[in-house]
Amino acid sequence: MKKINLILSFLIIPLLCCCAQVIKKTNDKSVFEYKEIYLADAIPPQNRQLGLNSIDEDWGLWGHNLKRVLPKSPNEHIYAIEGGELTKKQFCFSSDQLYEYIVQYIIENWGEEDSLRFAILLNDNNIVCQCRKCQKAGNTENNASPTVLTMIEKLAKRFPNHIFFTSHYNTTKGLPGHKMPDNTGVLISAIDYPLSPIDTDKDIEFENLLKQWSQKVNHVYVWDYINNFDDYFTPFPIFRTMQHRLQMYAKNKVKGIFLNGSGTDYSTWEDIHTMVLAELLRNPHQDYTKLVKSACEKLYLKEGKLFADFILTQENWTAKQGKALPFYGGISQAMKSYLPTKEFIDFHNTLTTIVQKKSGRERIIINRLLCAMSFTRLELMRVSGNIDGYEKYYNNLSTLKDKDTKVYNEACWTVESYLNDYKEMAKHAEEVKNKNLLLGKRLIPLTKLDEEYNDINILTDGLLGLPSNYHCGQLISSATPSLQIAIPEVSGMKRICVWMTRNTPYHIIFPEKITLTCEGIKIAEAVPKPTSNNPNRSVVELNIPSSVKGDIEINIIRNTEERTMAIDEIEAF
Repeated sequence: MKKINLILSFLIIPLLCCCAQVIKKTNDKSVFEYKEIYLADAIPPQNRQLGLNSIDEDWGLWGHNLKRVLPKSPNEHIYAIEGGELTKKQFCFSSDQLYEYIVQYIIENWGEEDSLRFAILLNDNNIVCQCRKCQKAGNTENNASPTVLTMIEKLAKRFPNHIFFTSHYNTTKGLPGHKMPDNTGVLISAIDYPLSPIDTDKDIEFENLLKQWSQKVNHVYVWDYINNFDDYFTPFPIFRTMQHRLQMYAKNKVKGIFLNGSGTDYSTWEDIHTMVLAELLRNPHQDYTKLVKSACEKLYLKEGKLFADFILTQENWTAKQGKALPFYGGISQAMKSYLPTKEFIDFHNTLTTIVQKKSGRERIIINRLLCAMSFTRLELMRVSGNIDGYEKYYNNLSTLKDKDTKVYNEACWTVESYLNDYKEMAKHAEEVKNKNLLLGKRLIPLTKLDEEYNDINILTDGLLGLPSNYHCGQLISSATPSLQIAIPEVSGMKRICVWMTRNTPYHIIFPEKITLTCEGIKIAEAVPKPTSNNPNRSVVELNIPSSVKGDIEINIIRNTEERTMAIDEIEAF
């Protein structure tokens, strides 16, 4: 598999570089001083050929990595005071020792003559130093901007050739009270700016933010996003949306763009995304449709038109939906905002036929694309409640063994875990399909369902949810103190099984307990515990006494110390 990756790199990189050379001849002047695309096809060394920058080459310090400047045994005065106690989870930006560590780090590693960028950012949490010096400088419990800006200004004057950045993020959203030195800047995250192919109310709000910062610092950079970070494999239409944003950024004097993608992990269309976005970063007023057609033709030769037609169809369909694209979302969100289901299935079926006739480079690249999109086919089958014939797509997805295709999202959820859960789901569905008395029955929620998780039908579709992915088949609920559901009257019910999942990093845990009631009287109770073969799966059985007559309700009691709980199937036997 490593050999295949090398072949892919060897074949694709020259094509990207060749295209970049053509672009350079016609458009040498770029709108932005800094341009980066965080995708595998846009990292060193090919990024330079594409006219792109890199955090590895153009920054002396990037991200929340201030700890890199520290010696092995740093002075404790560099750390924050929280609640009267020292905490090493955050820094004190009034600390003279911290300033000296940064100065020494720059001198020893980068010198003073070259021009590099340095991100002087807090650790990624909500802690703000409350020592006397920081409070006197203006820090509050929620605002660290006064001391961070003072530190940056001091560094900018000490190193006039380097550029020093704060961030508009979390506890550093405060603007300077005066114009900062010319060699200072800000990194502004666009996470609160809806990723929409059409104008929204947030456009003006974000424009105003850019204007405010451009009056205070000379280098306004935007950190934007080009993937659904919960699903790298489902095709994501980004060109119309990003062109709209880049044009707005250029108009508002933004000087740098960092497009955050799937990084070194594989994502569908990463090669086409790289080529087209690199050109739009040079000149966002180009016709993106022509760029897409040109890129597909160069990268996919005879099949270029097929690929371009689907990409542009998806772009147009997405624009007609008029909904913001999800930064994080599952197949249900995709179907509502950016995935035209019929067109996608037709395209994927055509690829399945075409790949059999290909050989060499074309077969390798198209087959990997085909197999990755099999994830989407499996999800479409699962969400429809009909997984008959899933094995074909399951087997295709299972062939993704390369290092860069082992995970399918930002959180590093693995393809292997997804496949294991899917197989278990299919096995269970087969076992109970002729026994489950609630299969296809409509349950009645008696308490309000969460806005984004309100399809109660998934609880009786015969398919267990996938514990490794909370988007897959779970009804997520934050109901307080409990989620109450009425069970329709079905003859012959002797016991009810409630299936649950948990995903602790996302504060999704098992319910505290589950009870059955009939006409207000409790008839059964159970406390969920992990199953023997999966710590993130639980099932409880609640027996129905033969004497019970009347409507039955399930009361799923939430542990209110955590955010949510997840129920994925309710069965009756």
